[in-house]
Amino acid sequence: MPGIKDVARLAGVSVSTVSYVFSGKRSISPKTAEKVRQAVEELGYIPNASAQRLRGGHNRIIAISEPIRDEMNQTQYNAYFLETAKQAKDAGYDVLILTSEEAVIDIQRVTGSNLVEGVILLDLMHNDQRAALAHLYSKPCVAIGYPVEHQDCACIDIDFTKMGQMAAQTLYRLGHRTIAFLRGLEEDYQRGAGYMILFYEALLKETQALGITLIESEKVDHHNFDANQFTQRIINGPEHPTALINQSGSDILNAVLDSMQNAGISIPDDCSVLSCGTYLEKELVHQPISEIPFTPGKLCTGAVSILRNAIEDKRDIRGAVRLFEPKLVDRGSLASVRSITEGGTV
Repeated sequence: MPGIKDVARLAGVSVSTVSYVFSGKRSISPKTAEKVRQAVEELGYIPNASAQRLRGGHNRIIAISEPIRDEMNQTQYNAYFLETAKQAKDAGYDVLILTSEEAVIDIQRVTGSNLVEGVILLDLMHNDQRAALAHLYSKPCVAIGYPVEHQDCACIDIDFTKMGQMAAQTLYRLGHRTIAFLRGLEEDYQRGAGYMILFYEALLKETQALGITLIESEKVDHHNFDANQFTQRIINGPEHPTALINQSGSDILNAVLDSMQNAGISIPDDCSVLSCGTYLEKELVHQPISEIPFTPGKLCTGAVSILRNAIEDKRDIRGAVRLFEPKLVDRGSLASVRSITEGGTV
């Protein structure tokens, strides 16, 4: 089997020159690089993925870092991964997915060895070490999310702070002054899921500023959540909220919707429902629910585009931020508060 010394001998250059052509760490003249490329092809020598750089200067592989965790929302997980992979494929790139929780080490390994030309981070935490330590990577990095520390990677996301504000303002304009909040999974808050924390903090601040009473559900998890108790204590409780904001997935939301229906609560006549930071379009929901949703297609397309600019045009993307305006999708579950007068309801 030919080695790097054989390549150097056939090309008439030093071993270090061959190494520099592989790594791209030092400028080599096009004539010399071509000699090395011809020697590699003649000998059939490919030491590792970095040798593919000889084909036009790029190996055309990017990494997707998305650690697999228990009880993740598979619909959202798959949507972001598959959309990113599709956009990469359409741009002529293959994808290497990194699923280990030792994510920083994995990213350092694949970037330092020139196995990949860039990295896209998915499932970002509010304080995400992958983004905070992006200066350790030798390749450009794009986060689909907006973590606190991101000075050495680019960020693209929906503006979840504006989403929280929009949710409160939308219901306020419809006359709702007491609103129930169905929390997302408690483990997601505990682990610091970035979008959930940004939305939640903005919602609390905006409802307080508008004078809205926000009644939160108890901690939510897949195993112990009691939808009937939620309906009895909060929706039908003494404060009688006229609207519900949901941050849970379709399974929890469906249980609540069924419980409300069984209790004779009509949507939206008795209670408006608005789901935020969810992806109900691709999930099975028992009735149409208005939503300020995730937009995986837009975000993944943008992330691949930003990374391509860094790889192909050598743009410095460190610290760049692009946040999309959240959009309300009206599916008929929102209505104005009914006013009781001597003449009846209007």
